[in-house]
Amino acid sequence: MKTMKVSLCVMLFLLPLFVSAQELDSVVAMVNNAKSVLEFIQVRNQLERVSINHPQEWLADYYLAYTDVQLSFRLPLKEEKMRYLNDAQNYLKKLSDRAGADLSEVYTLKGYRLYALIASDPQTNGPRYYGEITADYAKAIELNPNNPRAIILSALFKNDMAKFMNQHYENFHKEVEKATTLFAGESTATIIPTWGKEWIDWALSKR
Repeated sequence: MKTMKVSLCVMLFLLPLFVSAQELDSVVAMVNNAKSVLEFIQVRNQLERVSINHPQEWLADYYLAYTDVQLSFRLPLKEEKMRYLNDAQNYLKKLSDRAGADLSEVYTLKGYRLYALIASDPQTNGPRYYGEITADYAKAIELNPNNPRAIILSALFKNDMAKFMNQHYENFHKEVEKATTLFAGESTATIIPTWGKEWIDWALSKR
């Protein structure tokens, strides 16, 4: 009887974790398949519910920040872009000291958010965030030298900056090839971040 009670207590303790994983599995699939503003808004609503119900789950807030960055690229008005980018910043701040969070992915997403800010107003935000975005990508790669998202986004940013200054980023092709190999080895049947493969095609078009 005592053994049964202990087993029941363990099951009750683990049940929220199972529910969280099941919820995230379907929602992350929706995130990865989303293309339109409507699809991203719909999945954002679901992610908010997961975040509220399972505040310990870092991936819910991570994907909320990612979704907000994606929305900023798709919305036409600067005010709308800034609202979602500000929300993304708030989610990313919470992740900085969240237990279990993959900080290499968090710093990569911080840099990606800054890239979206620069894209929204290159003349103003380019000089303002150049140092910060470079530092975020560098930190992400320091934490995980085999993070393909950090590698490809860093390579693209450095290559663009080099071209802007009429220079050549000599490591560009090598880093694109490394990211390509790492992406090929990732399994998409997982809730951990696997986004970013589309940037490989973008990088190859710059060769």
